[in-house]
Amino acid sequence: MSIRTNITALLLFFVFQTSVFAGELPKPQGDEAIFRITSKVKRKDPPRFGVNIETPTMSHWNTEPWHNQWWLAPNPNPITARIKVKASGGGADFIEANDGWKMGYWDVFRDGFFEGGQVVVYRYKNGKAKLVREGTVKQYQASKTGPNRLTFTEKGPKVQKGDEFWLTVTRMDIPRESTRPWNDCPWWLVNGFQLEQGKEKKFYDAGVRLALSPDTPPRGGGASLAVTIPDMQPAEPVRVGYWLLSAEKEDWPRFREGKTYTVRMWLKQKDMAQGNVEVRVASIATQTLAVGNEWQEYSVEFQAALPKHNGERFDIGSSEAGTLWIDNVTIVENDGPPAYGFYPEVIDTLRRFNPSTIRLWSLQENRGYGKTLKDALGRPEDSNLIYAEVGGAKPTNPVGLHQELELCDQVGTQPWIITSTMFSPQEYTDFIEYLAGPIDTPFGALRAQWGQEKPWTEVFDHITVEIGNEVWNSMFAPQHFNNRAEEYGAFAEQCFKQMKASPHFNSKKYTFLVNGWTRFSGMDGYGPKAIMNAPSADGFGMAYYTGGWDSVGLMKSDSMDESWMNILTYSRRMLLPYAQTAKASADQLSKTRRRPTQVVVYEAGPGYTLPGPGKFDIKEQREGKSLGQAINSLDSYMTNLAAGLGDQSFFHFKNGHYWASHNRNWDEHIIWKALGMRNTLLQGNLITAKAKKMVTLDLPETQADIVSQTNSADKSVTSFPALENMPMIDCYPFEQDGRYSIMLLSRRIDGPTPVTLMLPYQPQSAYTLYTLTADSPAAHNIDEELVKVQTQELEGMTKKFTVEVPPHSVLVLVNHKKEANAEQAKE
Repeated sequence: MSIRTNITALLLFFVFQTSVFAGELPKPQGDEAIFRITSKVKRKDPPRFGVNIETPTMSHWNTEPWHNQWWLAPNPNPITARIKVKASGGGADFIEANDGWKMGYWDVFRDGFFEGGQVVVYRYKNGKAKLVREGTVKQYQASKTGPNRLTFTEKGPKVQKGDEFWLTVTRMDIPRESTRPWNDCPWWLVNGFQLEQGKEKKFYDAGVRLALSPDTPPRGGGASLAVTIPDMQPAEPVRVGYWLLSAEKEDWPRFREGKTYTVRMWLKQKDMAQGNVEVRVASIATQTLAVGNEWQEYSVEFQAALPKHNGERFDIGSSEAGTLWIDNVTIVENDGPPAYGFYPEVIDTLRRFNPSTIRLWSLQENRGYGKTLKDALGRPEDSNLIYAEVGGAKPTNPVGLHQELELCDQVGTQPWIITSTMFSPQEYTDFIEYLAGPIDTPFGALRAQWGQEKPWTEVFDHITVEIGNEVWNSMFAPQHFNNRAEEYGAFAEQCFKQMKASPHFNSKKYTFLVNGWTRFSGMDGYGPKAIMNAPSADGFGMAYYTGGWDSVGLMKSDSMDESWMNILTYSRRMLLPYAQTAKASADQLSKTRRRPTQVVVYEAGPGYTLPGPGKFDIKEQREGKSLGQAINSLDSYMTNLAAGLGDQSFFHFKNGHYWASHNRNWDEHIIWKALGMRNTLLQGNLITAKAKKMVTLDLPETQADIVSQTNSADKSVTSFPALENMPMIDCYPFEQDGRYSIMLLSRRIDGPTPVTLMLPYQPQSAYTLYTLTADSPAAHNIDEELVKVQTQELEGMTKKFTVEVPPHSVLVLVNHKKEANAEQAKE
């Protein structure tokens, strides 16, 4: 998922809240649980849980960066735009697209926009994707009514109806007449360098212009921003910038109070009387610089303080007529890591979590118009901007793939890389060269420029590569393949073939994945249908969200106990059937394809309503980050692990609200703690635990009231199914070289449960007990870290051992097998 921002896992399930159990909470049946544990291996060394990371930019209402660069738009550069369209017809030197979103993608791109750009044409036939041709756009015509026609500069194989073509162009300008969204706001050019809100039209009408200029400072990339200011009477400051801080909410993103920061920027001017340029950092600091007519780096130092108003900007401007050039703007904490470097708390907390993989987003753009591979590999100063319909072109990810792979290495985990569905065939080959090529190759040299001479394939045991993110999701156009699973699978196979064509490809180093859709995970579902056309793929992905916008909402009732019981049992009741269906499909596919096929979980955890101005709901945040939802999510992860699913990736690592692992102070939310207990405490093989006695609950059918939301999905679902004999306690024992670690998970609301463990070994007396619980399942760590894992060093472990498990809790017992004495050893 990504709120990229980029936000993913769209429309996974159905969005509603429920009223359940008209009467009192059903009474559990039974008064204790007994588990017989045997040494039989249920699953050998299952993968630990992983995590998604999408490096955030500074956002005044959502998040602060967790690398040391606090400005969201450091690099005015040329603008790249990419789309893909279905052909309605064509020939040897032209393509027509008069159906669907037509040549201009719903009238976003008009006549002339893609001229001089590149075009790639694919054809789908008999379950395969074939590269028909590549070429250059000579003429581009696009309108609502027609013509919608592209002409090549050269003739080639004929384009046919149904072919799909990718268009890519890089521009220094966005002509007003060539694009619909910018036609209404011609002053929008670069997100992060906007005229002051409310003054745009006045300034534009007065002759103020923003333009990308090829005039750049040293190491300045492909462009700078030129601000032309006319002679206005009376003179008025013309400033470009964007929102930075807000006093609206106490825990909204801020600089680190009391810390010293430095703004650095390259500036030059022409025809300005004095060259006075004012730099404003919200209400914190203002400084006037004397700018000359040659490029020079300037800096402004300030001490962080709290904002005073609900919306405060960072901007650069002047009231003097003339032209001001701006480039390479950064805001860096003086005592922090190097610019763009990750903060130690980011590295340390990830290392403590001990993830199996980190799912990386730097090559992927969920919504928008794509990026090039080089823009995700090079320095931020060199990376092109991405065309955006609203607010101007925006930067690519604030850190690139190099920094993300470096983070994986520092944490000690394996990378899971999402690749864009918008890359050209050559870019997929270049991608492998970047990962594995020697330094005398073009992309190996690009890697070496960062100081990474050794190929990444020598750093990591294996690298997972996934083609696109949620390509079934219609909201992620134009990257998506909505309702086109077979064509997506064929296209993914073509991408895998391009990667495998690299002379540096080593099949033992890679796992290839295609996307799946959780609600449709049977053999006729999206993932299974896609992978049948992608023989190179090793598996398909699913997502399992446990509440909020992404799932069914957080269930409610007139009784709080009923509400929390609904949450604590939701995973077993609603998600487990999806996971079982997906695993059955994977097993069938393994037989059909004659090769192992795995199900992975690309995103999971508590879900939330999409973030945005005016949508923040603290009640939803508290419920989503509650102990109850943490146990519910852990339940889903552990049942998936026991069922044989592959890597499972939490969504996602960040500090703050919504899909966050940590609060603003980098204290862990409870879900992170719960998943971390598995990663750090449960080691080795999952062995067998058989329930000899159990506390159970009968759950009746639950009636559902549909919530009226524009992003609701399946409103035909009006109830949850009944479930009889729902176990209230789970047991997951692990063994590694005589070390036994046993997780006990309680869904109970009404009270503690005595749990007896019948062990397959003679234990040492000493054991360690780790407990995650609180007085209420509503407890959360949003404001401060109140709920922690409690550790006790105890004595008295026996082969038949009873422990009292608190309600709504997670326990892990760690004990070692008693060493045999000399006489026993002889026997």
